[in-house]
Amino acid sequence: MGKRVFKLKFIGVHMNRIYVLSVVVLLQSLLLGQEELKKISVKDAIEIGMRNNPEIKSALENISSSKGRFWNGISLQQPEISFSYEYVPINMNLNSAGEKTWGISQSFEFPTNYFLKGSKLNKEEDIAVNRLIIVKRFVINKIKSGYYKILAKQKQVELAEENYKIVEDFFKKAEIRENVGEGTNLEKLTAKVQLSEAVNNLEVIRNELKSASIDLKYTLGNGEHDKNYILKDSLVFIDYKIDSDILYKNTELENPQIKIAELENEIASVEKGLAWTSLLPNFNLAYYKQTLDGDNGFYGASLGISIPLWFAMDQRGKIQEAVANKSKSESELLLMRNEINLKLKRALLEYENNVKLIKMYIDEIQPQAEEVYKAALKNYDAGEISYLEYLQAKQLLVNSKYNYVNSLFNYYQTIFNMEEITGINLIDKSEPEN
Repeated sequence: MGKRVFKLKFIGVHMNRIYVLSVVVLLQSLLLGQEELKKISVKDAIEIGMRNNPEIKSALENISSSKGRFWNGISLQQPEISFSYEYVPINMNLNSAGEKTWGISQSFEFPTNYFLKGSKLNKEEDIAVNRLIIVKRFVINKIKSGYYKILAKQKQVELAEENYKIVEDFFKKAEIRENVGEGTNLEKLTAKVQLSEAVNNLEVIRNELKSASIDLKYTLGNGEHDKNYILKDSLVFIDYKIDSDILYKNTELENPQIKIAELENEIASVEKGLAWTSLLPNFNLAYYKQTLDGDNGFYGASLGISIPLWFAMDQRGKIQEAVANKSKSESELLLMRNEINLKLKRALLEYENNVKLIKMYIDEIQPQAEEVYKAALKNYDAGEISYLEYLQAKQLLVNSKYNYVNSLFNYYQTIFNMEEITGINLIDKSEPEN
C-alpha cells in the first residue's frame, strides 16, 4: 500500500512538471510571436539588411531618378506647329483667306551644349551611385556594430548576474553574522547598498541589451522588427595585423565621399564650359507650306539665330559665377581628402590603442585579477581575511572581465569604422563593400 501511495505521489509530481513545462513553452511561443528562433551570423545579418533596409532602397531610387534626369536634360525643346489665315474678307469665314500657312519649327541650342549637359548629368548619376555606396557602408557598419554590441551586452549581463549572486550571498551572510553577533550593522548596511547597486546595474545592462536588439532589428529593415534571432558569431579577440599603407591607398582610390567631391569638381568644370558656351547662338529652324489665292504650291523655310546682345550682363554674370564655383569645388575636394585622411588616421590610432589595451588585459590585468581572487579565496577559507575583503577581490575579477568586454567591443567598432572609410572588409579580407 505504501508503494502505491509513493507511486501516486510521483505521478502527480511528474504531471505537475509536465503542466508547468507546457505553460512555459506556451508563454515563450506567445512572447516570441509563435516563431522559431533563427540563428544568424554577421554575414547573414548584412544580407538581410541589404535586402530590406529602407535607406538603401531610397538610395537606389535616387539612381533611377538621376537616370531620368539625364534623358530630360539632353532632350530638345518641343517642336511648334502653327497655322495662320490671312487676307480674309470681312464677313467671310476663314476658308476664304487669301493666304493660308501651316508651319513647323524647332529650336535648339548650340550642339556642344548637349554634349556638356550630357557629361554633367552622367556625373550626377555617378554621384548618386556613390551616395548608394555611402549608405551601404553606413548600414553595414551599423549592422556589424549592432551585432557585436548585442554580443558584448550578453556577456556583460552574464557578468552582472554573477556579480549580483556574489553580492546577494554577501548580504545574506552579513544578516546571519549580525544575528549571531559576529557582524556589525555597518557591514549589513554596506552589503545592502551593494546589493541595490548590483540589482540596478543588472537591470540597466538588461535594458541596454534589449535596446541593442531593437536597434539591430530596425537597421535590418522592414519585416524584421518582430523577428527573433540567435547570434551565431562570438566576441573574441583576433589581431588582424592591419596594414595602414593599404588602407590609405584604398581610401584615396575608393572612398565614395572623395569620389563625390571629385565628380562635383568635374561638374563645376563642365558648368564653367556651359557658361562660356552661353556666348554661342541658339538656332531655330522652320518649314512652311503656303496657299495663295487657292494655289497651294508654295512653301518656305526660315533659320533664326539668337544674338547674345546682353552678354555684358547675362553671360558675363554666368561666367563669373561658374569660375567662382570651380575654385570653390577645388577647395572642397582638398578639404574632403584631408578630412577623410584625418578620420582614418584617428581610427588607426584608436585601433592601435585598443589592441594595446586588450593585450594588457589578456597578459596582465586579467591574470593578476585571477591571482588576487585565488589568493583571497584561499585566505578567506583559512580565516585570514574577512568576507568583505574576499568580496572585493571577487568583484575586482568580475570588473576586469566587464571592462575587457568593453575594450573588445571598442576594438571591433574601430575596425568597422575603418571598413566604412576604406571599403575593405578587414575581418574576412574580402573585396571592398560597394
